[in-house]
Amino acid sequence: MEALIQVLYIEDDLGSAELLRRYLEKFNCVVSLAEDGESGLLACQKTAFDIVLVDHTLSGINGLDVIRELHRTSDPLPGIIMITGTGDEQTAVDALKSGADDYIVKDVQGTYFALLNEVIYGVLDKKAMREKQVRLLHEQTQLIADLQAFSYAVAHDLKQPLATLMTSFSLMERYNAMRDQERISDKLEQTKEIVYKMNSTLDALILLAQVRSTTTVAFEPVQMTAIAQKVCRHLDEMIQSRHAIVTVMDDMPAAMGYPPWIEEVWMNYLTNALKYGGTPPHVVIGATAQADGSVHYWMRDNGEGFSPEEREKLFVPFSRMRERKAEGHGLGLAIVSMIVRKLGGEIIAHSEPGHGSTFGFALMAADPDAPGTARP
Repeated sequence: MEALIQVLYIEDDLGSAELLRRYLEKFNCVVSLAEDGESGLLACQKTAFDIVLVDHTLSGINGLDVIRELHRTSDPLPGIIMITGTGDEQTAVDALKSGADDYIVKDVQGTYFALLNEVIYGVLDKKAMREKQVRLLHEQTQLIADLQAFSYAVAHDLKQPLATLMTSFSLMERYNAMRDQERISDKLEQTKEIVYKMNSTLDALILLAQVRSTTTVAFEPVQMTAIAQKVCRHLDEMIQSRHAIVTVMDDMPAAMGYPPWIEEVWMNYLTNALKYGGTPPHVVIGATAQADGSVHYWMRDNGEGFSPEEREKLFVPFSRMRERKAEGHGLGLAIVSMIVRKLGGEIIAHSEPGHGSTFGFALMAADPDAPGTARP
């Protein structure tokens, strides 16, 4: 079934407005009316209209000013059509310069109604193209940022350790000549640690690339309690070594998602909580169902917390809040952000310095009996 077209008509002649509304409702349109520019702009703040029809001459602010204000305040921008009672070229030029997508001249006989439907569909096509261009520009910007992140990883998180390895090998050759087994053993331990970190960085880069290049995700109901408990088992050695207390809420609601990716999200969140949480870390994992049908999954720790300014950097690749404490490659939360976006969810992160942190994500709740589906 074809989707309904949400139309707003801003017109101070209520008789003409009602005639046009009745006409357009024959063509899959739902038409709202506003009798002046101010109320029309207010309606646009409350509803995302597909099309706004605006009369040129209005009481209060005129149609051209309404169009300019829509461009300033609307996101996304509706398709805008200026309707004018005068057919002079200057009015049309002014309308297009102000940001109208098209214009139409009305007559007393109402014959312009027959043209309006065609104009609306033409403007909808133009609006779709504009939104596609915005989306492509956003994707291009994100791609550039990702490429810069990859370049940083090669130049810094991989090249620098390689230089350190080369130095270590040279020193081991010298210690071998000196028969100094103790120093050789120390250097071997250091080189193993460096190789482990480099391998971890490469694994993270490969996962980041895989998530980014995936166009279709196989969704299925995900049992969050089971996955969170599985992650705790994987990190049991780290939990024990840091004397951490980790509590997982029983029977968290299921959500629609992709289990391997969601496991990676919990793995990154819990690893960070164990590294940067309190001393010792106290971590609670839980979920809160929302009225809109989504579920907020969260992980609270007792660490130092972070400021609003620091939050802006949390999910940026290689951006670490406190370099002196950093133990990883700086890609974990960037991977989390990309995964959650791919799953159609949103990131949760809030804190007050000195009062711990809450990290999480929101996904749509799942019917436990729902079959798996593939989504772009």
